[in-house]
Amino acid sequence: MSRYLSIAVLVLLSLTVPSHAQFPREGVAEIPNGQPSAFAGAWAIGFPEGDGMINGDPPVTCEAPVLLQADGERRLVYVSPAGKEIVFELTEFSGRTVWFPASGGLSMLAVWTSPEEFFSYSVDLSTGRARWDDPRVYRRCL
Repeated sequence: MSRYLSIAVLVLLSLTVPSHAQFPREGVAEIPNGQPSAFAGAWAIGFPEGDGMINGDPPVTCEAPVLLQADGERRLVYVSPAGKEIVFELTEFSGRTVWFPASGGLSMLAVWTSPEEFFSYSVDLSTGRARWDDPRVYRRCL
């Protein structure tokens, strides 16, 4: 499926998601979407925080962070704490950034909440729907 067809599917399916969801779906306006340089740095990965939420330990901490590296104007290299690299092609779409894995596979949506934090949502390969109810939160390691 082409990238543009994938975006069209995401648009159509995002319109069917209930509007009562509690997690952000559109980023703050002052942070540019689709720009790998905005994501560059070391990141911990955890869960949303708030009243009534019970979270376990974050899966990734600043002691062994995920590294995100800009690779040109539209590519981002994701380096796991174990050293595994995945290259993503980024595009801006509807107030968020879509991460398409260059080698195929699971796409993600990134929604900025501040310059130091963004929510990521995986996209179901079989339906093209974002998993709006199960985000991960990336927090910049300072």
